[in-house]
Amino acid sequence: MVIGFDCAPPALVFDHLEAALPNLTKLRRRGAWGPLRSVAPPITVPAWACMVSGRDPGELGLYGFRNRVPGTYDLSVADGDAVQVPRVWDLAGEAGKRVAVCYVPMTSPPKPVHGVLVGGFLGSDEVNTYPAALGPTLEARFGPHRPDVDEFRTEDKQALLDALYDTTTLHFDVFGALWREEKPDFAMMVEMGTDRLHHALWTHLDPSAPEHDPSHPLVREARDYYAFVDAQVGALIEQADDDTAILVCSDHGARRMEGGVCVNEHLRRTGWLVLREEPASPRALTPDMIDWSRTKAWSTGGYYARVFFNVAGREPEGVVPAEALGDERAALARELEALVPETRAETPEALYRAVNGLAPDLLVFFGDLRRRALGTVGGEVFADSDDRGPDGCNHDWDGVFIAAGAGVRARGPLEGLSIHDVGATALALLGVDRPGDWLGTDRAEASTK
Repeated sequence: MVIGFDCAPPALVFDHLEAALPNLTKLRRRGAWGPLRSVAPPITVPAWACMVSGRDPGELGLYGFRNRVPGTYDLSVADGDAVQVPRVWDLAGEAGKRVAVCYVPMTSPPKPVHGVLVGGFLGSDEVNTYPAALGPTLEARFGPHRPDVDEFRTEDKQALLDALYDTTTLHFDVFGALWREEKPDFAMMVEMGTDRLHHALWTHLDPSAPEHDPSHPLVREARDYYAFVDAQVGALIEQADDDTAILVCSDHGARRMEGGVCVNEHLRRTGWLVLREEPASPRALTPDMIDWSRTKAWSTGGYYARVFFNVAGREPEGVVPAEALGDERAALARELEALVPETRAETPEALYRAVNGLAPDLLVFFGDLRRRALGTVGGEVFADSDDRGPDGCNHDWDGVFIAAGAGVRARGPLEGLSIHDVGATALALLGVDRPGDWLGTDRAEASTK
């Protein structure tokens, strides 16, 4: 049984909120656990897909929620069809193991599995399951399909909390029912609510935040949600027999956001990016605003910056000769790294075993993820807040890993864990061989299959 929590950081789960998480704490004490290093970029997409496929983002050709459409300047939103390699449950199914997969990101639209699947994040609110007949049955029993809350960057924190409780309850109820009734050999669910809570209430969760007030009512509210989630985990543990191994994991962590860098505004001021007209006020950059005949580079915003060069023969109106890309890229990397201390501008070739799709020419992590990348032009280069709404945190490199139960050697804290170890450990516990090029290590040191 794999229970995933999006964005759960070690500092909260293993330290600050430990007393509020008795079930997770007990699980740690009888198993193996530690911080888990995510992929670059540490984002829901591609991180969960990498975890369960043994691939890196370059191999999957996924660099974030939105990815370049080759031959255009457009971006498309990634869904489950973008993952073209087998995942843990596919390999388990091929080995004759029955599976139950619920709300895992990048599983919508659903593909056939040897068992049941309920589509997850980046899917629609329409019921989407495999088999298709499962959807109406679940809806009749548990209510409408909701893979995620509608909005989390909001000033109405109470409305968000209400939605989180409703959605999280639904997810655990559905997963618990499928675990009991389908009796799968492998089961996995992911809860997005922790990520949404962090973005909305990080100031109230992080005692080191300058604005943190321990007497604020939302401090208790945020802690109570984590305690509620822990109780849901406890209920699942009670349903698991002695032959069950339990893995708890997250795809990345969270840290306080200390502002943002308006990358396109910097590129505009330094001549890399040329607009058709100067913006009268700050606004999001769109392709129609750009004078492509004079533009060398532009960027998309997000948890990190994806910088693309306007390369002749690759982009529709490319101007940078392909043979000059290396020098141009190195020059811009030095420039961007000088903007904020601890900034890294990486090439995809340096990060990944293979580079598929239309990857960013530079992946830029500002201030070791303390600052977001903002896509706006027409204002200042540095901003104090997110340009997409109220948000207190950015993503961080380390998530969490806990393994306990049948076949797991109780070794206490581990070091050097990778996000790919989750899939490798799950397959080892199932007794299923993984492909030779599959990333990751069996961290349970499975003693039984």
